[in-house]
Amino acid sequence: MILHKNPVLRGGSFVLAFILLTVFSIGCQPAAEEEMPAEEPPGPVVLTEVWLLEEGLTHPESVIYDAERSALYVSNISFDGPGFITRVSADGMTVDSMWVTDLNDPKGMAHGGDRLYVTDVNALLEIDLDSGEIIAEHVVEGDEVFLNDVTVGDDGAVYVSDSRYSKVYALQDGAFDVWLEHDNVLVPNGVHVIGDELYIAAADSTAEEPGGARYLQAISFSDQHVRALHGTEPEGALDAIEPDGMGGLFVSDWGGGSLLHFRDGEGLTVLRTPGQGTADVEFVADTQMLYVPVMMSHQLIAFEVSM
Repeated sequence: MILHKNPVLRGGSFVLAFILLTVFSIGCQPAAEEEMPAEEPPGPVVLTEVWLLEEGLTHPESVIYDAERSALYVSNISFDGPGFITRVSADGMTVDSMWVTDLNDPKGMAHGGDRLYVTDVNALLEIDLDSGEIIAEHVVEGDEVFLNDVTVGDDGAVYVSDSRYSKVYALQDGAFDVWLEHDNVLVPNGVHVIGDELYIAAADSTAEEPGGARYLQAISFSDQHVRALHGTEPEGALDAIEPDGMGGLFVSDWGGGSLLHFRDGEGLTVLRTPGQGTADVEFVADTQMLYVPVMMSHQLIAFEVSM
C-alpha cells in the first residue's frame, strides 16, 4: 500500500519549523550594547583649610607624610642658625621641634621604606624614621653643587635636583652620581617620579627668556627624552610638583607665593596664595589632605582637597 503525503500537514510543519527557527535565531542574537555614560570631566579643585601651624618652625621648606607613624616631617632652613627637621602630628601639633638637628640648609625630602631622604646643600642624607638618626650621607665633592628636591622611584632609586648647576643626581645601587645634564633642563627644582618619567620644574633653553622662570617637563627614564608638559612659556618660579591622584599636579610658585593646580589641556590654575616661599607641598591621596609649607611666614598649612 502506498501512503500518500498529506499536503496540509506538510505545509503546517514547514510553517511551524520556520517560526521555531526564527525565534531561535532571534534569541541567539547578541544583546544590543548599552551606551556607556560619558565620563564627566573632573570638577574644580576646592581647598578647605583644616589647620595652620607656626610653633617650632623656622623657614620651613619641605613636608613629608609618614602614614605608618601618622607623622609629618618638616625641613627648616633656619637662615640664622643650624637647620633642623620638625616632627608634627597629623592633626597639626608639634611633637618634636628638633627631631633632627645640626643640619646646614635641609630642603627637599622624600620617603622610601624606613628611610627619610633629605638634601642638605652638598649631601643627600638618609635618616632612620624610627630613631631619627642619620645612617648614611652621600656627599658631592667640590663647590659647584646645590642639592634641592628629592623623589624616590618604585625601584628605590632616589633622584635629586641641583638647582644652581643644572643637574639631576641619582642614588642607585649605592652610587650617587650625575644622572642628567641637558640644555633644556636648566636650574631644576621640583622633581617627582610618575610612571616611567621624571616630572620636573626646570627652565628651558629654547624659551625666549630662560632662567629663573621654570617650566613643567617630563624626562623619560628609558632614553632621557625631555618633553614639555605645557609649552615653553614661563610659568613662574615653580618649586614643588606633586601628583593629585587624578592625573593632575599640585604645583607651587615660590616667588609668586602661589599654590597652583595643573591639568593637561587646561594649564595652571591658581588655587591659593599662601605667601612668598610657598614651597615643597605633600598630597596624601588616602586622606585627601594637602600640606603646604610657607617659608617666609614660618607656617605649615593643612588643606582638605575635593575635586
